[in-house]
Amino acid sequence: MKNYLILLLLVLLAACRHAGRTFEVLDKAEEFIQTYKPDSAYTLLKEIPNPQQYPEKERARWCLLMTQAIDKTYRTHTSDSLIRFAVNYYEKVNDLSKLPTAFYTLGRVQRDLKDNEHAVNSFLKALDLAKGSDDYKLQYLAASQLGHVYAYSRFIDEALKTYQQALYFAEQGNDSINLSYVKSFLGRVYGLQKDWNRSIELYQKAISIAQQISYIPALRLGLNELAAIYKCCEKYQEAADCLEQLISLGDDPLSGMEGAAVYLNLGDLYRLSENYDSAIPYLEKALQTKNLYTKRSAYQCFSYAYAQQGNYKKAVEYNNLYWKCNDSIQKVENRKAVIAVEAKYKHEKLLTEKQQLELKQSKLIFWGSSLLLVAIIIILLVYMDKKRITIRLFEQLHAIRSQIAENKRTIASYQEQIDSLSLRQSDYDDLQQEKASLEQEVSNLLEQNEKLNSQKSQILVRLNQKDEEIKQYEEIIKQRENTPDIFTRIKQAHTIEEKEWPELIARTDALHQQFFERLRKAFPQLTETDLQLCCLIRLGYDKKEQKSLLKITDDSLEKRKQRLKRRLDPNKKWEKGELEQFIHHF
Repeated sequence: MKNYLILLLLVLLAACRHAGRTFEVLDKAEEFIQTYKPDSAYTLLKEIPNPQQYPEKERARWCLLMTQAIDKTYRTHTSDSLIRFAVNYYEKVNDLSKLPTAFYTLGRVQRDLKDNEHAVNSFLKALDLAKGSDDYKLQYLAASQLGHVYAYSRFIDEALKTYQQALYFAEQGNDSINLSYVKSFLGRVYGLQKDWNRSIELYQKAISIAQQISYIPALRLGLNELAAIYKCCEKYQEAADCLEQLISLGDDPLSGMEGAAVYLNLGDLYRLSENYDSAIPYLEKALQTKNLYTKRSAYQCFSYAYAQQGNYKKAVEYNNLYWKCNDSIQKVENRKAVIAVEAKYKHEKLLTEKQQLELKQSKLIFWGSSLLLVAIIIILLVYMDKKRITIRLFEQLHAIRSQIAENKRTIASYQEQIDSLSLRQSDYDDLQQEKASLEQEVSNLLEQNEKLNSQKSQILVRLNQKDEEIKQYEEIIKQRENTPDIFTRIKQAHTIEEKEWPELIARTDALHQQFFERLRKAFPQLTETDLQLCCLIRLGYDKKEQKSLLKITDDSLEKRKQRLKRRLDPNKKWEKGELEQFIHHF
């Protein structure tokens, strides 16, 4: 009996030490989350065994921190059970220091689970509970998230009201950067309502704030989108002035962020205002780029400009160059698509094999731990039972230990296989590099073919009679009039065919200052799948529309976004909605 009491005391002391360590882990995890280190927080929280067995207070804290860690590390939420426990506990004890954050986090989870209706309620509760406090950051986040839900759901009036709240919190928090961005967001919403005057006024204020704090990203955003608003209003000179100012922000715009897209848009604006003397030089500058998409759009603008001047010979010449460039782009896209499919298949095969081995390893670890637990129970029984069964129990313990040793050897064998798969993953990365090299060679050959085709076209054009040229051009114009705009086709069909992607990307480049040339230059590791997703996000399609247009499920869309985030910045810990904000501001 004495020996039993001593053993029980040792167990209790070990439990106390473990509980103390658990509380230290929770404190450290909370510190990591507050200092933008969610991966470290997630790892610490996972080390806590059986958190459901701890008192309600500690368990609620663990549930809140774990949900935040999952959210901030962009892991997929499969249930709201953890954050629900935290919300229910903090409501029961009326902990107003934790409850606003808990409801905000619940709203984030509900948005991931596509439960927008309940997400709205959770964000509203977070705002209501935080009302009157000086935590303007939390209030700004809740209001912004609520505004996003309304905007994506096309509830424009509610979105405007909520963004106005976010504007107020940014002002109260003296957050100049977010103040500039929020005014631009409001300008977008008014632009969607075609309230051009209010939209222009807000963009001008956003630009002014960005200029005062010398924050170039917000300034670029404001100038770029204000130019688009002016173009919609047919105020072509004002739009051109914005782009001229945008050019002045860099020493060499052609090689900078805006690239030749700025020249292309400026040329098109001057064309629309029939200022051809200014349009032609800018379009010629746009043609200096090696980007096929920019060249295609420039050729088309040239064709329109010469047609407007009555120079049908030149119009036909540039229209032919447009279609040849389009054919070249299609060939490159088809080749890239084949390579991407092959690479995806190999990559997914490797991942599947690796996951199967890891599953086997997990099972062995589980059974090994179970056997070890049985061994501990046997040891306790030895001290409480009669001496006559001691030898037999130790023999059983020896057999268990032998089995554990055998399991460890098996685990080591599986680990070697996993390491081998990791090496095969490295081989996959080498294949990706080889792919990039081949794509560059293809691009060089296409550029050479362009020059040869251009020479050939010039010779053929000179051989044709003027009447035949005019007839050809009129037929082309007729075909173009009978062909619906790409955005109209997408709206009617609710889907995008593979052959339509090049045109959609080209139009996006024309609208957004050669967005894809800049994106490819800054992030050459992006795949065409990544670029397609970036295109839809930049055009403002919501998640539901993205799934429909890409013909994929919710889970597939989320995985694509995660892969895109890693390729954009593998070391960055992305906040929710930060990907969309990054793409819209790029």
